[in-house]
Amino acid sequence: MASRLLILGAGGHGRAVADVAAACGFTVAGFTEPAGAGADVVGTDDDLPALAARLGLDAGLVGVGSTALRRRRLLFDRLGRAGLPAPPLLHPRATASPSARLGAGTVVFAGSVVGAGVEIGANAVLYSGVLVEHDCRVGDDAWLSPGVVLSGAVTIEPGAFLGAGAVVVPGVTIGRDAVVAAGAVVVRDVRPGVTVLGVPARERGAE
Repeated sequence: MASRLLILGAGGHGRAVADVAAACGFTVAGFTEPAGAGADVVGTDDDLPALAARLGLDAGLVGVGSTALRRRRLLFDRLGRAGLPAPPLLHPRATASPSARLGAGTVVFAGSVVGAGVEIGANAVLYSGVLVEHDCRVGDDAWLSPGVVLSGAVTIEPGAFLGAGAVVVPGVTIGRDAVVAAGAVVVRDVRPGVTVLGVPARERGAE
């Protein structure tokens, strides 16, 4: 029998995560939502231990999207306190080097490529068509939108968000909680907490 998995969050990203989980052989037991309403919603995030017992859950994943990155971390921690492991998911149509490491709860979508020596932390998202080349480091809770390219030896610190199609050249560090706008090309380090955009990428408001 396939492991039964709960998705925390019933929006579009939650459904997308459910698709990856199903492709990886899990049975999706349902979704949670703070409001507790909806056809596939089985309860709220408030009492995961009771839900786990009632539904016979084996695991859980965070399905809250990019607009709530801080809440993603809170929900991930809540899974741990409830004793529900968060497995890393690698879609069957994604590829990862045998020497790459994926942290707990990280989801790698179809078409993504994870290269040799890459380390990805917990609760990260690599959306469709992401390319992470050799020796990159991607921190906990980082979000890589569709089509992001990380060239070799890039460091993405925890909580950073990279918009669709962003490119980071080799050796660059994106700081904690920084935002890289869609389509930006990052050629130098990005300070924690700032937003960069453009080609080449510059901090918002910079001349």
